[in-house]
Amino acid sequence: MAAVAVAGFLVGAGSVALTWGLSGSDGTFTLVGQVRISGGGVGSCSGAGGLGYVDKGTLVTVQDSADRVVATGSLGAGVLDDTACVFPIVVPGVPSGSDSYSVQLLLHGKTKITNKQARTGELVINLG
Repeated sequence: MAAVAVAGFLVGAGSVALTWGLSGSDGTFTLVGQVRISGGGVGSCSGAGGLGYVDKGTLVTVQDSADRVVATGSLGAGVLDDTACVFPIVVPGVPSGSDSYSVQLLLHGKTKITNKQARTGELVINLG
């Protein structure tokens, strides 16, 4: 039982450390997440699955709960894993005060996430 408690503490402490590491002293944080393109025929990560606009450098826009654009960033280089092409999302300078955020790729619809999801790297946008 003690081992479970210690493991739970370590996982929780890691989440707090991640959140602190992504938070800025100016009341902003860096939103991180990923875009996953899955499905048959994904052979490379550039323009994967007919989604040619999804590539390294694709614009990512973050809006607050009042639909105001509050930060922009971009996708990193895609990496092919066993089932999908995965692109990292990094958006620095997101203001901390919103209850929720919407994240949008250049041509794709908005994905709504909570403040907690935005701060802890839980954002995953699945395409394909």
